[in-house]
Order: sequence, then C-alpha cells, then structure tokens
Amino acid sequence: MIEFDHIVKEFHQKKKTIIALNDVSLKVEKGDIFGVIGYSGAGKSTLIRLVNGLEEPSSGKVIVDGQDIQQLKPNEKNLNKKKISMVFQHFNLLESKTVFDNVALPLKLKNDSREKIKEKVIEMLSFVGLEDKQKNYPSQLSGGQKQRVGIARALVTNPEILLCDEATSALDPKTTTSILQLLKRVNEQFKITILLITHEMEVIRDLCHKVAVMENGQIIEKGNVIDVFGTPQQPTTKDFVKTVIPNSIPKNIVENLRNSPKAYQLLRLKFLGNNTSDSLLYKINQKFNIENNIVFANVTELQGTTLGIFTIAFYTDEQGIKRIKEFIQSHNVIVEEASI
Repeated sequence: MIEFDHIVKEFHQKKKTIIALNDVSLKVEKGDIFGVIGYSGAGKSTLIRLVNGLEEPSSGKVIVDGQDIQQLKPNEKNLNKKKISMVFQHFNLLESKTVFDNVALPLKLKNDSREKIKEKVIEMLSFVGLEDKQKNYPSQLSGGQKQRVGIARALVTNPEILLCDEATSALDPKTTTSILQLLKRVNEQFKITILLITHEMEVIRDLCHKVAVMENGQIIEKGNVIDVFGTPQQPTTKDFVKTVIPNSIPKNIVENLRNSPKAYQLLRLKFLGNNTSDSLLYKINQKFNIENNIVFANVTELQGTTLGIFTIAFYTDEQGIKRIKEFIQSHNVIVEEASI
C-alpha cells in the first residue's frame, strides 16, 4: 500500500546540508496499523509528510498503491491525494467554524451537493460520538472532542490511507486511550490503512500491528509489535520498550542479591503467547533441583498475545546455568543473561 524505497531527504540551509532521512526503506501493507516511533529529530515527521506530498524526497521512491507518486502528472497527483487523509497533533480546526462546518470543509472544497455533505458529515460525527456537537465551536470542546472532530473530518472523504501525526501527544492518558480505540475501529470498520508517528511507546503497544524505530534519519529496527517488544535489539528500542514493559529488578532485591553469600546467575525468560511460565519453572525445579528465586516478573498483553518477562536468580555454577539455558531454549522460550 505504501512503500518507501531507499529514501534520502536533505534540507539545505545556507551553506549547511541537513540529512533528515538517510536511505530509508519501509513497506506498509494494505489494512495495517503501522507505527513509526523515534525521539524528536529522528526524521519520522519528514517521513510521513512524503506520503501526501507535503515533502518530496531528494532521492528514492515513495510508492502509494503501486504508483511512484513523483512520476505522477499533476491531475494524477490530485487523485492520489484524495486517497489520503491526515490527523494532526494540534487538531488544526478552524476556530471560527462550527463542528459541522469543520468536518464538511473537505466536501465543500470538492463542491459536493448540500444534501450529500449533510448526510456524510452527520454519519461521521455519529461514528466518532459527536452528533450532538454539530453547532458547537472548537473553543467549546475538550481536547479529546477536538481530536474526534479531526478524525471525522479526515474520514469524510472516504480515504484509503489515514496518516496520524502525533495524534495523541496533546491528550491526557484517559483521552488517549479512547482515541486509540476509535482509531482501531476506523481500521477495522472501514479497512483503512493507518500510518502513524509517535514518541509514545504506549501508542504502539495499544494500537499498532507493526512498528519501525527511527534514529538519526534511519530505521534501526522494524517488525511485528510482539517481536520488537519481545526481543528488542537496538539500545534505543530497548529504552522505548522499557517505558511500557519495565524489566528492572527492584532496588531492595538488588541489595539482597549483592549481599547474598551464595553464588548465583541471573536469567531473563520471555514467554510469548501460549508458552506458560508456571509449567516450565516447575519442570526446571523438578529436573535440576537447583535453588532459584523469581526476582522480577511482568506480564503484558500485546495485540491479543501475552508477553511475560521473568528474571530468575539460579544459585548454581557456570555449568549448571548452561544446562538450564539449553533446557529453557528447547521449550521455545527466549532466554538471556541478566545483570544488576
């Protein structure tokens, strides 16, 4: 549906060249909810603006629905843009217009009939739960309601692609949850492909199917959310994942371990999906009869799949820990050495 093929984007300021995107390649399949996460300045905003033509690449291709959009004629570009709508961080509503008129604006620009506009606007306001706010002005709405208006406006033209530019970063946590649930309904009910950028890992966890992590204009990691959350490879990815799935051992337990007279080894076990922790730990105890202690545990649900993280202190030597690791790996459980 959307493909970035070896994209480079440069900005020239006087005698200085800034490389915002450096050889970025990425595919977003039709019907996906794809999240791009990165810290400020990573290049994610530039990337999303390439899709609707607000920016053009210095080199490389942006392919939307099988078409290289840089090769399209002006009228073809206009047709392509009609497939794409955008939801903004700060809503971008016209303060002097009512909710109805804000949502109706894209249809008025198309010169649709008054009857069609009314029907479609009411339909979309009903979908986002604001049918009773038609005559209100943006100043009379909460932040969450303003964003719902923005989503209704984006949907009113029946787009195939919805771009979300930090769509929840201006909202409180409770409102963020409701907006993410709404976006999930948009994807499921209208089969709209969603590409969003964010710096909030909670958004990726709660909404996205796939994720790409950006740093310094490059994609440093990408994949299914469950895979990236379960086994992050890059330091930046690990930092993001820790914000929603902590794996740090509590300080008091760290002190107890440091003061322990017994030698121990720490292993971190990650259970995905149907792999159950209780039965495996029981089998380890039965097979090896080695003293152990769970020093940290966390269970999270990601897109309907359970991710459990357990850090366990095994009081044994190097040979013993090697045999335990091999046994754990034979049960298709991710295991890695941990430290304090």
